[in-house]
Amino acid sequence: MPHLIVIYGPPFAGKSTLARGLAQSLPEKTAIVSADYLALEAIAVHDGAAFDEMEMVTTQVRLLVANYLKNGYNVVLEGAFSQVLDGELQHREQEMDQMAALMRNLAPSPLLVRLVADEGVLEERARGAGRENEIEAAVRINSAYKPRYGRWLQIDTGIATVHESIETLRERLKTADFR
Repeated sequence: MPHLIVIYGPPFAGKSTLARGLAQSLPEKTAIVSADYLALEAIAVHDGAAFDEMEMVTTQVRLLVANYLKNGYNVVLEGAFSQVLDGELQHREQEMDQMAALMRNLAPSPLLVRLVADEGVLEERARGAGRENEIEAAVRINSAYKPRYGRWLQIDTGIATVHESIETLRERLKTADFR
Protein backbone atom coordinates (compact mmCIF):
# COMPACT_ATOMS: atom_id res chain seq x y z
CA MET A 1 0.00 0.00 0.00
CA PRO A 2 1.27 3.48 -0.74
CA HIS A 3 1.91 6.07 1.93
CA LEU A 4 0.19 9.42 2.35
CA ILE A 5 2.39 11.92 4.17
CA VAL A 6 0.86 15.34 4.85
CA ILE A 7 3.41 18.04 5.69
CA TYR A 8 1.96 21.29 6.95
CA GLY A 9 3.06 24.40 8.76
CA PRO A 10 3.40 28.13 8.32
CA PRO A 11 5.12 29.86 5.44
CA PHE A 12 8.93 29.61 5.75
CA ALA A 13 8.83 26.48 7.95
CA GLY A 14 10.43 24.41 5.16
CA LYS A 15 7.43 22.41 3.88
CA SER A 16 8.42 22.42 0.20
CA THR A 17 12.07 21.67 0.92
CA LEU A 18 11.20 18.77 3.21
CA ALA A 19 8.54 17.44 0.81
CA ARG A 20 11.01 17.39 -2.10
CA GLY A 21 13.76 15.81 -0.02
CA LEU A 22 11.49 13.15 1.42
CA ALA A 23 9.91 12.32 -1.95
CA GLN A 24 13.32 11.95 -3.58
CA SER A 25 14.54 9.71 -0.75
CA LEU A 26 11.71 7.17 -1.01
CA PRO A 27 12.57 4.15 -3.16
CA GLU A 28 9.08 3.72 -4.60
CA LYS A 29 7.27 5.97 -7.04
CA THR A 30 6.28 9.10 -5.21
CA ALA A 31 4.42 12.28 -6.14
CA ILE A 32 4.40 15.67 -4.45
CA VAL A 33 1.14 17.60 -4.30
CA SER A 34 1.54 21.20 -3.18
CA ALA A 35 -1.62 22.82 -1.88
CA ASP A 36 0.34 26.05 -1.53
CA TYR A 37 1.37 25.99 -5.18
CA LEU A 38 -2.19 25.34 -6.34
CA ALA A 39 -3.54 28.15 -4.15
CA LEU A 40 -0.86 30.77 -4.63
CA GLU A 41 0.80 30.16 -7.97
CA ALA A 42 -1.33 27.96 -10.22
CA ILE A 43 -4.05 30.61 -10.26
CA ALA A 44 -2.29 33.37 -12.18
CA VAL A 45 -5.04 35.98 -11.85
CA HIS A 46 -7.31 35.76 -8.84
CA ASP A 47 -10.97 36.72 -9.16
CA GLY A 48 -11.35 38.25 -5.73
CA ALA A 49 -13.43 35.38 -4.36
CA ALA A 50 -10.66 33.93 -2.18
CA PHE A 51 -12.94 31.54 -0.30
CA ASP A 52 -14.35 30.08 -3.52
CA GLU A 53 -10.83 29.67 -4.90
CA MET A 54 -9.79 27.82 -1.73
CA GLU A 55 -12.68 25.40 -2.21
CA MET A 56 -11.51 24.83 -5.79
CA VAL A 57 -7.99 24.16 -4.59
CA THR A 58 -9.26 21.74 -1.94
CA THR A 59 -11.13 19.80 -4.62
CA GLN A 60 -8.06 19.74 -6.87
CA VAL A 61 -5.87 18.49 -4.02
CA ARG A 62 -8.29 15.67 -3.19
CA LEU A 63 -8.51 14.57 -6.83
CA LEU A 64 -4.74 14.63 -7.33
CA VAL A 65 -4.01 12.75 -4.11
CA ALA A 66 -6.67 10.12 -4.83
CA ASN A 67 -5.45 9.61 -8.40
CA TYR A 68 -1.82 9.17 -7.37
CA LEU A 69 -2.68 6.81 -4.51
CA LYS A 70 -5.02 4.79 -6.73
CA ASN A 71 -2.13 4.30 -9.14
CA GLY A 72 0.21 3.09 -6.40
CA TYR A 73 2.21 6.27 -5.81
CA ASN A 74 3.29 7.42 -2.39
CA VAL A 75 2.01 10.97 -1.97
CA VAL A 76 3.71 13.77 -0.09
CA LEU A 77 1.10 16.51 0.32
CA GLU A 78 2.41 19.84 1.52
CA GLY A 79 0.70 23.08 2.40
CA ALA A 80 -0.02 25.60 5.13
CA PHE A 81 -3.72 24.63 5.28
CA SER A 82 -4.23 28.05 6.85
CA GLN A 83 -3.79 31.53 5.49
CA VAL A 84 -4.50 35.15 6.14
CA LEU A 85 -7.16 36.45 3.73
CA ASP A 86 -8.28 40.07 3.91
CA GLY A 87 -6.57 40.39 7.30
CA GLU A 88 -8.42 37.39 8.79
CA LEU A 89 -6.83 34.09 9.66
CA GLN A 90 -8.56 31.28 7.79
CA HIS A 91 -7.65 28.12 9.65
CA ARG A 92 -8.24 25.05 7.48
CA GLU A 93 -6.41 22.38 9.46
CA GLN A 94 -9.54 20.20 9.50
CA GLU A 95 -9.06 19.66 5.76
CA MET A 96 -6.01 17.50 6.49
CA ASP A 97 -8.07 15.27 8.76
CA GLN A 98 -10.79 15.02 6.12
CA MET A 99 -8.19 14.18 3.46
CA ALA A 100 -6.69 11.44 5.63
CA ALA A 101 -10.14 9.99 6.35
CA LEU A 102 -11.18 10.08 2.68
CA MET A 103 -7.98 8.33 1.57
CA ARG A 104 -7.90 5.58 4.22
CA ASN A 105 -8.92 2.87 1.75
CA LEU A 106 -5.99 3.85 -0.51
CA ALA A 107 -3.43 4.70 2.21
CA PRO A 108 -4.60 3.17 5.50
CA SER A 109 -2.08 4.87 7.79
CA PRO A 110 -1.51 8.47 6.76
CA LEU A 111 1.19 10.39 8.59
CA LEU A 112 0.52 14.03 9.47
CA VAL A 113 3.67 16.09 9.99
CA ARG A 114 3.49 19.57 11.46
CA LEU A 115 6.51 21.79 10.91
CA VAL A 116 7.10 24.58 13.39
CA ALA A 117 9.79 27.18 13.87
CA ASP A 118 10.12 30.06 16.27
CA GLU A 119 9.25 33.57 15.17
CA GLY A 120 12.89 34.57 14.70
CA VAL A 121 13.56 31.69 12.33
CA LEU A 122 10.45 32.43 10.26
CA GLU A 123 11.39 36.12 10.09
CA GLU A 124 14.96 35.36 9.04
CA ARG A 125 13.80 33.00 6.30
CA ALA A 126 11.20 35.49 5.03
CA ARG A 127 13.82 38.23 4.85
CA GLY A 128 16.23 35.86 3.10
CA ALA A 129 13.55 35.16 0.49
CA GLY A 130 12.78 38.87 0.07
CA ARG A 131 9.24 38.34 1.35
CA GLU A 132 9.22 40.49 4.47
CA ASN A 133 5.58 41.38 3.83
CA GLU A 134 4.60 37.80 4.74
CA ILE A 135 6.24 37.67 8.18
CA GLU A 136 3.14 38.67 10.16
CA ALA A 137 0.97 36.07 8.39
CA ALA A 138 3.58 33.35 8.94
CA VAL A 139 3.75 34.10 12.66
CA ARG A 140 -0.07 34.17 12.98
CA ILE A 141 -0.42 30.86 11.16
CA ASN A 142 2.38 29.25 13.19
CA SER A 143 0.62 30.08 16.46
CA ALA A 144 -2.85 29.03 15.23
CA TYR A 145 -2.27 25.30 14.90
CA LYS A 146 -4.06 23.30 17.54
CA PRO A 147 -2.77 20.30 19.52
CA ARG A 148 -3.18 17.09 17.54
CA TYR A 149 -3.95 13.54 18.51
CA GLY A 150 -3.40 10.27 16.72
CA ARG A 151 -0.80 9.62 14.06
CA TRP A 152 1.16 12.80 13.73
CA LEU A 153 4.62 14.13 14.29
CA GLN A 154 5.93 17.62 14.99
CA ILE A 155 9.33 18.76 13.72
CA ASP A 156 10.96 22.04 14.69
CA THR A 157 12.76 23.09 11.52
CA GLY A 158 14.62 25.78 13.41
CA ILE A 159 16.47 22.97 15.20
CA ALA A 160 16.35 19.87 12.96
CA THR A 161 18.12 19.91 9.60
CA VAL A 162 16.34 18.79 6.44
CA HIS A 163 18.43 15.60 6.41
CA GLU A 164 17.57 14.83 10.05
CA SER A 165 13.89 15.48 9.37
CA ILE A 166 13.90 13.17 6.34
CA GLU A 167 15.55 10.41 8.35
CA THR A 168 13.02 10.84 11.17
CA LEU A 169 10.14 10.55 8.69
CA ARG A 170 11.64 7.56 6.91
CA GLU A 171 12.01 5.76 10.25
CA ARG A 172 8.41 6.55 11.19
CA LEU A 173 7.21 5.19 7.83
CA LYS A 174 9.01 1.91 8.56
CA THR A 175 7.18 1.31 11.85
CA ALA A 176 4.11 -0.86 12.03
CA ASP A 177 1.97 2.15 12.95
CA PHE A 178 2.48 3.64 9.51
CA ARG A 179 2.45 0.55 7.28
